[in-house]
Amino acid sequence: MLVREKMIESPYLTELERTIATYLLENESSLKNESARSIAQKLYVSPSTVIRFCQKIGFEGYNDFREAFLEEAAYLNRHFNNIDPNRPFFEQDSSEVITKKIGSLYQETIADSLSLLSSSELEKASEMIYKSTNVYVCSAGDTLEMGRTFRNRMIKLGKNVIIDDRIDNLFYEACHAKESDCFILISYSGETSSLLRIANKLKERKIEAIVITSYGENSLSNLFSCKLYISTREKLVDNLGNFSTLISVSFMLDALYACYFSINYESNIQIRRSNSFEFEYKRKSQNPLIND
Repeated sequence: MLVREKMIESPYLTELERTIATYLLENESSLKNESARSIAQKLYVSPSTVIRFCQKIGFEGYNDFREAFLEEAAYLNRHFNNIDPNRPFFEQDSSEVITKKIGSLYQETIADSLSLLSSSELEKASEMIYKSTNVYVCSAGDTLEMGRTFRNRMIKLGKNVIIDDRIDNLFYEACHAKESDCFILISYSGETSSLLRIANKLKERKIEAIVITSYGENSLSNLFSCKLYISTREKLVDNLGNFSTLISVSFMLDALYACYFSINYESNIQIRRSNSFEFEYKRKSQNPLIND
């Protein structure tokens, strides 16, 4: 959940606290130079009232609220100024216009994903995978296909990756997995109940997990320290095809694979090359651009 959603949707705020929330939302651009005291003076309340409001929506005080709120605002104001990820094309658009808009959507989504990507978190995640005995990919819906592509690449390097269509099977895997195993949990909302059951079991058993999810707080991201955020612009339901979410998940798994590959770069090149040539020795093409 985004900070602004907490400010708007919290059922526990008093009328006075809702007045503070409205002020903060309407004066986002000037908040960097505002103290709790100056806000309190403008709203004719005490500074402690402003601080209590911040605490009620999950922060220690005003300063860490302001930092999180301004960081979120900066993210939301970047990218997607010329295209709507929920409605990237319209009925009257020609096929040429549609394809150009989808191309723009790809570019904006990758740029957006990069702006959220922490290199330290990506390195941490790739190290977790490198040190693990088995990697389990847990997902539901269309992102399962991205998980399969990730698995297909990893097994060519000799890394055992398990993915299953049945979430109940993955729950039982979580029940019996070893501490040396690693799970990748993919959920845009971070509130998928079946994945949360797996996540809670892993937390209970002290087994590490990498969470790929939307920017902001959610139940899944709150359970683990290693988080990779994906582009967070699409509505959960009201969109034309989950384009942006699927692009971002695919990009994140590609980045994870590439970083894992780079840990033993030369060795992995040799492994992939020798195994691939042994299996695919009959593959040929008359196109000199793609022939080996």
